[in-house]
Formats: sequence, structure tokens, C-alpha cells
Amino acid sequence: MSTIDRSSPIPLYYQLKQILLGKINQRDWKPGDLIPSELELQEAYGLSRTTVRQTLSELTFEGHLERQRGRGTFVKQNKITHDPAAGMPLSEYIVQQGLEAHWQIISKDWVFPPEQAQTELNLDENNRVFHFQLQLSANNEPIGVHQIYLPVSVAEQTDAQTDEAWLSYLRQMPSRQGCTVVRTMEAGLATAEQAEWLQIEPDSPILLINIKVIDERNEPIQLIEACFRGDRFKYQITMTN
Repeated sequence: MSTIDRSSPIPLYYQLKQILLGKINQRDWKPGDLIPSELELQEAYGLSRTTVRQTLSELTFEGHLERQRGRGTFVKQNKITHDPAAGMPLSEYIVQQGLEAHWQIISKDWVFPPEQAQTELNLDENNRVFHFQLQLSANNEPIGVHQIYLPVSVAEQTDAQTDEAWLSYLRQMPSRQGCTVVRTMEAGLATAEQAEWLQIEPDSPILLINIKVIDERNEPIQLIEACFRGDRFKYQITMTN
């Protein structure tokens, strides 16, 4: 169905719904695409505002569309799934799901870490660490932010100078031979700062992931405090008996 048949007993809103679903299923409208406005749909199909609004409301309720305040209505994007047990980098998961992945170092510097990071890394308040803030984007949309802390002894082991070299170094650390990786996950609500990083509203649902890498001497060598958009990301754990 591609046009409205006014002689049909099928309700007009349902006919429009099938037309719009066809555009989504045939990928004329791809995940993340902005669809025409209510007024544009009214004019294109000769329907009332009430009929168009009912159609969009149903498609939104069923999870096909999402409305973003001040921006319009978009084809809803599926959540990005990551299974750390599979040993594949998160960016590769994103690419496998048909999206473009991009890591960016927002900042890096020597800092005195917050109290929780001090405790996790077995440091006292006088110990500095090398801190990174990384942003992960999928198709240029921020989906996650990492705060990464490295003790001095670890940060000084590398001769990394460029952002690309640092990213490679940081990605390889959890997979070092003999290392133990401890992951803790919990649900949360975005603070104003996290909301700004992720381009979402404050108090939006987020997934908080804490990752600590411990070497063969039982010394913590890396701490990652990550937050991900709850509407765009999910964790999957696969276990084999």
C-alpha cells in the first residue's frame, strides 16, 4: 500500500500506518532518520491532523518511532548490544550493527583523582593519576563516555604521544596476559554533566559500568568509569557451561 484509498473500509489512520511502516521496513526511512512533520504528512496524504497524529502516536507506542522535543519524530534506532565475554572491542560491535563507530579523547591530563578512584586504585590523596575522558559515538551520536584513570607507574610505561596511540594502548590493557578484569554494572539517572556529555535530558536513564583491571601482582593498573545512554545501549553476558 502506497496511497490512501478512501473507498476502502479500512480506517484512514490504519492505511497511513501501513504506508509509514512500509517505508521503515523497506528502509526508505532508516534508523535515526527524521521523518516528515505532521503538517507535511497531512498535505502529502490529504488527511486531517487528528488522523496523522493518531498514526504517529501508535507507531511511537509500538517502538517504531521516537519523538524528540524540539527536533521532530525519528525512526527509532535499535539498542547497541555489547557482549564483553566475546572478547570483541565495543567499536567492532557497533560496526557489525551497521553503524559508524568513533572514539574521541575529549581531555587527558595529570590529576588528583576523586576519592572513589583513589580507593579503587589503592592510592592515597597525594598520588596523581593520568586521566582521560573519552567519548564514544555511533553515527556521530554520543552513546557513551569513559573516565579512565591510570596510576603513574602505568602511564609512564608507554611512549604513546598521539591520541590514536593512546586509544590503542588503553584498549589493549584489559586483554593483557595475566590480568583480571572486574566489571560492575548498575542503572542510574544522568546528572546534568552526564546529560550534557551524552546529549540527553538530565535524569534520563543511563547504564553505569565500572571496570577495574588488575595485573598478575594483584595491583590495579586501570580504572574505567563509563556511562551509556539507556535508550541506545545494552549489555549482554554470554556464559557457556
